[in-house]
Amino acid sequence: MLGPTWPERQFERMGWWPPEFNMLMFHTAALPQFLALVLRLEAAAKEPTFASVLRGLKRGVTPADWRHALLQLEVARALGSPDWAITFEPEIKGSRSKADVMVAPSTGAAFLVEITSLARADVDQVWEKSNHEVWQAVTALELRHNVCIAAELIDHDDRTEIAAWLDAIETAAASSEHEVQCVESPTGRAEVRRAGSAMAKSSFVGAIAARDGWRRLGRALQGKARQSAGPLPVWLRVDALDGFFQFTEFATLDWTERVERVAANLREDLAGSSHLAGVVLSSGPAVAFGATNPKAENQATHSTSGHGLRRLVSAHTVRETVVVALRDDATEQQERWVAAYVTEPDWLPKDLSDHGLPQLVTLPVG
Repeated sequence: MLGPTWPERQFERMGWWPPEFNMLMFHTAALPQFLALVLRLEAAAKEPTFASVLRGLKRGVTPADWRHALLQLEVARALGSPDWAITFEPEIKGSRSKADVMVAPSTGAAFLVEITSLARADVDQVWEKSNHEVWQAVTALELRHNVCIAAELIDHDDRTEIAAWLDAIETAAASSEHEVQCVESPTGRAEVRRAGSAMAKSSFVGAIAARDGWRRLGRALQGKARQSAGPLPVWLRVDALDGFFQFTEFATLDWTERVERVAANLREDLAGSSHLAGVVLSSGPAVAFGATNPKAENQATHSTSGHGLRRLVSAHTVRETVVVALRDDATEQQERWVAAYVTEPDWLPKDLSDHGLPQLVTLPVG
């Protein structure tokens, strides 16, 4: 579908490969995502309006372009059915812009779906890079002095303090006077043990990044609301890939509180955007090592404010989703979104079966 020379052209033009291809040979979670991609591409290709999306994929895509196309395919898989027709990239009346997807029920009014993915912020990537650099420095000290170091980085803002802390760790590592030595500072804590001694173990815990996870997400939603304004009602379908679901205060709340908090923020930030029918906010398919039991992973909460879901999509992959309707006339659409993501674990098995292909559980792993 993408052409026999696409892998080479994609890498030469863009310098990267989508993870569904790049990780396929060595990551358990990648095979279901790859199979889902292939089957959704095949299904979408039957719709004439998908041609423009396919042309863009063939030309080569940035990571943002790729995530956008995946979400278009996901929306088509979630809502497409004999009684709900899907159109890709329809024109918005009175605007130069195009929408991402239009859904036309056989009975009832059509609506648009605007799609966006929120990638990690620059400050988060700087934070991760800093943690990684300190971890590399600690590992180098272990190798240089044949010791085991259990280190916890508390603060990485002051580079001078970090350098002094690492110097103190090296002084302890170079000394053979004590079997165990502790090095503490406002920057971090470290326990240095001679290799072979009791309880000698290496570990590294990076500094925790505390931030307001909603502010950036809210701005992105407001931007999409302005961009999508028109005569048809619009649902915003957003993947928060910046860690909002995993690494902010949201992750500490129970599901009822999560839904209430998200619904309240949405209604405040999107007040006045009367064309918006609702928002579907998701973590995207997130890797969760060891997650294989649906009974342990699956959760759901439903209230007048909205719906919250956690589903084991496939082994080691979960998705968390919050669905909030912003208009009274969007209740049926909201229920359709919820029903779709409740049954997401069944999408791939059904699609494989419809194509006469073997199920994942029958494939050899090793």
